[in-house]
Amino acid sequence: MSLGLKIYLANAKRAGARALQEQQAEGDNTQLRLARPAGQLVWLHASNAEEISPVQELIRALAVERRDVSFLVTTPENTRVDLPFQDNCDQPCLHLPAPPDTPQQVAGFLDHWRPTIAVWAGSTLRPSLLVETHGRNIPLLMVDARSRARIDGRKRWKTGMIMALLAMFDRILVGKAEVVRRLIRQGAIPSRTEACGLLEEGATTLFCDDRDRDDMAAILAARPVWLAIKTVEGEENIVATAHRTASRQSHRLLLVISPMDSTRGDAVAESLTKEGWIVAQRSKGQEPDEHIQIFIADTPDELGLWLRLAPVCFIGNSLIKGGKGCSPFEASALGSAILHGPNVQDYRTGYARLDTAGAAREVRDAGNLATNLQEMLGPDVAAAMAHAGWAISTSGAEAADHTVEVILKTLQEAEER
Repeated sequence: MSLGLKIYLANAKRAGARALQEQQAEGDNTQLRLARPAGQLVWLHASNAEEISPVQELIRALAVERRDVSFLVTTPENTRVDLPFQDNCDQPCLHLPAPPDTPQQVAGFLDHWRPTIAVWAGSTLRPSLLVETHGRNIPLLMVDARSRARIDGRKRWKTGMIMALLAMFDRILVGKAEVVRRLIRQGAIPSRTEACGLLEEGATTLFCDDRDRDDMAAILAARPVWLAIKTVEGEENIVATAHRTASRQSHRLLLVISPMDSTRGDAVAESLTKEGWIVAQRSKGQEPDEHIQIFIADTPDELGLWLRLAPVCFIGNSLIKGGKGCSPFEASALGSAILHGPNVQDYRTGYARLDTAGAAREVRDAGNLATNLQEMLGPDVAAAMAHAGWAISTSGAEAADHTVEVILKTLQEAEER
């Protein structure tokens, strides 16, 4: 063990002693209130917000292959999760903040949960958690590494710390060869490290009942449609302003808005109606007939329907201040040309790849949104962008298959010990 790692753990142990005293005084420990599911437990740690979607994809795939295991997901404290992890499988799937990175609290966490294997998504490292996991001979895998390793919460660290921690992983699967080289220079064992692509790029295709699609297509009657999804308060008015401009060029153009929070449907409809728009709502059983200018798609679990009907899609939580974006891969997997704002912090890597490939475009205001929308409504432009996005979103299928294969093999070996 490196000197830097020893110093880190010693300092963490002192911090942990103080934290335990405070915890005992308060008499509460959320980490241990929940019961551990019986049987084999796959623990997945998303080391940063960018890994939320990949972890969800892994759970979906693993749950299909192994219906006899349960899942525990840990994330950095206060990490926003749009879709509950439990929604990705029928087996028990618990979600908790990762324990504070002190030896005492990590030990309590592992004593209680006793994971069969640990899958570490991303290359942001927690030394105490990794050291204790490795010390208990729990198989430790790193997947979906996108960059060189770093210590969580620290801008500076000792090179020896990183080297010692990377050597603890049984396998390291990364996005591309360049990252393999970086991690090996940092101390990853070459024979255990390989590039297989990024997991997020293999987004699951959202469900849609073909009968619903056919019915809605008949109602729209070849009318041009564009879509704004996962919008938050403040974005619907921006999108509507862009729609007004684009409608001057395409008079029959319909805007479908699917808010991130479907319960806001009434408020969005009321606001747009006051602005003079002719609005209808899905939740009220209304239809987007030829007179409707904006349709509010405010019923859950129908995003797959609208993405199949609209060739152009604006993805929200990205134009307003404080927004952090939403995954673009659900839209690109269904062949939609994508528009998005600049605030996509939680998914910056995915958007950067789509932007570079010509599958998505960044916009900064209503005017910029309208200009790009008008161009993308041309069938050749939208089709070319959709093809580029589809190629990227489906390229992760092999990476996902390989990662799941490695996890399943490691799980089986752990069970046979």
